[in-house]
Amino acid sequence: MGSGPEQRGFSLLELVLVLLIAGLALAVSYPNLARGTAAFHLRAAGRDVLNMLRFAREKAITEQANMLITADREKQQVTLADAVGGGARRYALPDDVKIARFFLSGKEVPEASVTIRFLPNGSCETAEIVLQSSSGALVRVVTDPLTGGARIETDRGGRP
Repeated sequence: MGSGPEQRGFSLLELVLVLLIAGLALAVSYPNLARGTAAFHLRAAGRDVLNMLRFAREKAITEQANMLITADREKQQVTLADAVGGGARRYALPDDVKIARFFLSGKEVPEASVTIRFLPNGSCETAEIVLQSSSGALVRVVTDPLTGGARIETDRGGRP
């Protein structure tokens, strides 16, 4: 006769080893996950700023009025308004993305904010807004003065 069904399960040592391996895997992969989140927020913020610039151009053309985009380093926001400040729309950047630098007509602007003007004919001022993520990655949102369009350029190791 048998002694009964055998009890099978995990020993405490096996359970501790599995938890230790899972903890090590998480510790190794966490910095990459954090960098990925920062990169995602940077790309999304770049697209949002780009969309505000495009919207300012469209609004200037359709309303036949000057439209102003103001990027503010202190408030970390971008504002769209008409020439008298009416109808303001604001976009606040995510906490892990900041406005790093501005350029107008190819020259860096040291002030805390910069205003880009969009004209009724669809043109705009030459400008660059440089966004930086908490991990140090850069994205530039650049306007084209002739077409009034804008584009996003990512940092490839050169001048941001």
